[in-house]
Amino acid sequence: MKKIPSIVLYVVAGLMLIYCVWSLVHCTGIISEAISAGQVTMRDNLYDITSFYFANCAAYFVYALVLSSIGLILQRGQKVATIVSNSPVQPAASDTNDAELDEWFEEDNTAGNDEADKEA
Repeated sequence: MKKIPSIVLYVVAGLMLIYCVWSLVHCTGIISEAISAGQVTMRDNLYDITSFYFANCAAYFVYALVLSSIGLILQRGQKVATIVSNSPVQPAASDTNDAELDEWFEEDNTAGNDEADKEA
């Protein structure tokens, strides 16, 4: 039941990747037709051709990459959460004694008050 969000993200990422490949094939076809018709030259319009590919294909590849990464993070996060929830929590060991710490704070506060009294 907990694996459903990551599976859904993987499926959507796969669909985005399939659409990216489909779009890449059709973009290549459109550009090939334009070059063969003499409307576009590869050397003069390289920036426009690259921009056309990025506008129509690259975004879907990035979406697929991001969705699959989020799915992987969720999947590993569930494993980490399971391990952490099953491990006993140990309190941190204290190096100082509470009484020593209280004495230190009292000494520090009284030293500050004496200096303030001397200045006034």
